[in-house]
Amino acid sequence: MTPLERVVASLTGGKPDRVPVILYYQSMLQRDLQYLDYTWEEALWHPRKLFQAVERQYTEYEFDNFFLPCDFRLEGEALGSKVGYTLKTGNGMRMGFIKDWVVKEPKDVLKLKPADPEKDGRMPVVLETIRRLRRKYPDVGIAAFVEGPPDTATDVYAGHYKGFFVEIMRNPKFLHDLLEVVTESAINYAKAMIGAGAAAIATVESMIDEAVSPDQYEEFVIPYHRKIRDAIAPVPYVYHQCEDATPFFDLIVNKVEPAVVAFHEQVDFKWAKEKYGDKVVLAAGPAVSKAGNNLVHGTPEDVIKEVREYLEIGMPGGNFWLTAGCEVHHDVKPENLKAMIKAARLYGTYN
Repeated sequence: MTPLERVVASLTGGKPDRVPVILYYQSMLQRDLQYLDYTWEEALWHPRKLFQAVERQYTEYEFDNFFLPCDFRLEGEALGSKVGYTLKTGNGMRMGFIKDWVVKEPKDVLKLKPADPEKDGRMPVVLETIRRLRRKYPDVGIAAFVEGPPDTATDVYAGHYKGFFVEIMRNPKFLHDLLEVVTESAINYAKAMIGAGAAAIATVESMIDEAVSPDQYEEFVIPYHRKIRDAIAPVPYVYHQCEDATPFFDLIVNKVEPAVVAFHEQVDFKWAKEKYGDKVVLAAGPAVSKAGNNLVHGTPEDVIKEVREYLEIGMPGGNFWLTAGCEVHHDVKPENLKAMIKAARLYGTYN
């Protein structure tokens, strides 16, 4: 099977030849930029350079997907916030960061307009990169990334995460107004990436789960993801929640109804498989965040052993993608990523 055929089979109730290896690949791009001797700013603003970096996800590591864009700040920037960049590739170098927020106080939301993917910020660069990937690699699916609306809101509102949590109690109407705009912007962007050649839309929520109740999650997170999911249907929607998604898992599966739920290593995979494995494709795999994890600190043999444990739980009944416990970041060893692919080929076949 081609990578795209493998993924489609897993999403449509069939059995692929082996478990797909699908990764959220973001700050790990730094290693590819080092190889190419590009800064983050050079690559993120130039479609040829971004293409050269992203294609290594397949040519170097042989993943079953391309994942882009590879930074978290793109949508906030397209909506009007200012992004800064630091250093040349190498030690201490980081992707872009928000240095000035477009919404400085709640009344500013009235002036906020959804981004136009064809002209605002770096969105046009991503669209052109997707077109180039689709032309050269038609058999590899592109998972195009949109940030979760609450996360984008923290890149737009000067209160950032702390302010977001305060406004939940102090001014929920402002938050809903803000979330409506960033969600409309995300929908425009997602549709444009699909039009350029993306096969799926992937999203993430990061720190929201650490400070909200299930009721607040249902009010301020779920409806906005559902709007994106409905707007792009029937294109698959892949939902990742960082940290411990256990309290919100039922809401994600039954209210958003994504095609795939990717989740952090803190979630008990056996529990998730037993409870939701017949309802949704589950994406899980080796830890990448906790201290001493194998992808960062272990050997390829350590990674293969851990992957086999996930395969044993995830493969029965299908509906399983092998991934990492969160986004693949720049400290992960390249040889350990290749070990994940090796393990899937050796032990993840459905024959």
